[in-house]
Amino acid sequence: MKTRGELKQEVKQLFKGRWKQAILLCIVVSLLSMFGVMAQYSQRASGQTNTKADYSWINRMADFSWRDLSVMAGVVIVVLLIQLAFYLIVKIFMTGTAYSMLDWVRNPEREIHPVSDSTIGFTKQYAWQIVGLQILQSIMVFLWGLLLVVPGIIKAFAYSQTFYVYKDLLAATPAGHARPRLLEAITRSRQLMKGHKFEYFVLQLSFIGWAIASALTLGIGQLWLTPYRYGVFANYYDNLVALAAEKA
Repeated sequence: MKTRGELKQEVKQLFKGRWKQAILLCIVVSLLSMFGVMAQYSQRASGQTNTKADYSWINRMADFSWRDLSVMAGVVIVVLLIQLAFYLIVKIFMTGTAYSMLDWVRNPEREIHPVSDSTIGFTKQYAWQIVGLQILQSIMVFLWGLLLVVPGIIKAFAYSQTFYVYKDLLAATPAGHARPRLLEAITRSRQLMKGHKFEYFVLQLSFIGWAIASALTLGIGQLWLTPYRYGVFANYYDNLVALAAEKA
């Protein structure tokens, strides 16, 4: 397996003279990250993060009728569903961007089409499978987390390559055959990450300095950090697959 330095240097070389394309490819994900950073700054500036939670409403619950409670429950459910839908849409954007970045890593000379490449996750080929993978992966990590926090974290790293794996499994499936099973992608990710989970954890930690620097620019640094991270993680997966092939 290549070192972190080698993986990062290869991505820098890949983006050399093409940073504009890299930034445009990841622009949606970068902007979402920027909004998140600015929202945190706004909360801190308004002092909301220091406000103590008010639980007095619990004592007033007895004053509400069943009809009122039903309406409140319905509103809460609708809000949660909207949040879930927004989260899944963001996940599809992120996964589609990651898929296009992996294709770029594997074919450095490929032409980048920012709009179609970043939205590839919304195509019939991937959309519902990405949603299914995210739900299944979340359930499995949650169930492991019920045992203790540490097993849940370990499994999260074990399943970290699931979406990349599914892309490759789908690409390897002959036309006319059934799509790969979602659980198969999760299992394959777990196999690939055997003995590499801590290595991947350290790789993620190596971006903390850049993340802090980005936060100091009110998130503007995400325009460069996001494609850099996506490129390195795609390169890591590609090397992980190559290493597994050598051992087979």
